[in-house]
Amino acid sequence: MPLPESIYTVMLAIVASLLAILILRPLAPKFGLLDMPKGRKQHTGAVPLIGGLAIYLTLLLVLANYISTDTMLGYYLACAAVIVILGAFDDAMDLSVKLRLVVQLIIGLAMIYSLDLHISNLGNIFGFGTVELGIFGIPFTLIAVIAAINAFNMTDGIDGLAGLLSMVSFGSIALFMLLWGQAEQALLPLVFIAALLPYLAFNLGWLKDKKIFMGDAGSMLIGLSVIWLLLISTQSETASFRPVTALWLIAIPLMDMVAIMLRRILKGQSPFQADREHLHHISLRLGLNSRESLILITALAWIFACIGIIGEYLLVPEVAMLLLFLLIFALYIGLLQNIWRIISAIRHNYANRR
Repeated sequence: MPLPESIYTVMLAIVASLLAILILRPLAPKFGLLDMPKGRKQHTGAVPLIGGLAIYLTLLLVLANYISTDTMLGYYLACAAVIVILGAFDDAMDLSVKLRLVVQLIIGLAMIYSLDLHISNLGNIFGFGTVELGIFGIPFTLIAVIAAINAFNMTDGIDGLAGLLSMVSFGSIALFMLLWGQAEQALLPLVFIAALLPYLAFNLGWLKDKKIFMGDAGSMLIGLSVIWLLLISTQSETASFRPVTALWLIAIPLMDMVAIMLRRILKGQSPFQADREHLHHISLRLGLNSRESLILITALAWIFACIGIIGEYLLVPEVAMLLLFLLIFALYIGLLQNIWRIISAIRHNYANRR
């Protein structure tokens, strides 16, 4: 795709996203798409849950022109429509976890059997040659799809976090694609980033009294889009990077989801039970405000992504990249499991020195 056309497409996405938000925002009360402050939700006033719908409409408008030359985009938009509809109903009616998982499973099966889009290999992660999954690639892919969708859904706890974390993933994927001359494949992540910009302006309060949330429709759309792009980038004939690098590009959402689910299971709770033990909740309870927490977590996500990018560029052995990721992952889980003991010890030592 020529550079002028790419710039035009990105600019069109920004304008389309802004218009979609302005059109959908006043319609939110009619469809019950309002987030009311109650329980764990401590925001002020009823906030429209239309960010995800606006982003999808933007993708549909901008990418529809390219379906004739890239049929995979058509399949993507169809799968994305299903996940957005599911999310919108969940935002309005609070659907059961089982129903959400069933629909996510169906989307994963559609990806596998309609496009043969699945995880067939894990790369040379053990140093003895490429690990081929064979028939096990199908259940592995289904787990990956459901995990990615819910990982980004779980990050949507403070203003801007899900959006900025997804921009880390989309930006990194687009960078690899552009470096390898895959400008057409880079269109989706670039358009998604452009569609997120107006949403973030509203969500972060840059436009006074116009706050919106993306809702489950938006966070699940992000998760689906990220795993879709990771599958294309690591498993297709024109792979942009190795499978192990994908772990680094979604490090924070992935580690936070696994850590919180392990903690819940060890407590005898459902892994899908809502609580206030996510990384963003912990940072708030440590005394950071929401904006400081946003900056800190996004910075960590970029650090991990940069490790993955540098490791890929330098062709660091995959086994080394995996071991480093697992080491950091273990430290992350250990830190979160003992965070309050560590903080109490630090405060106690500080008090004794005064």
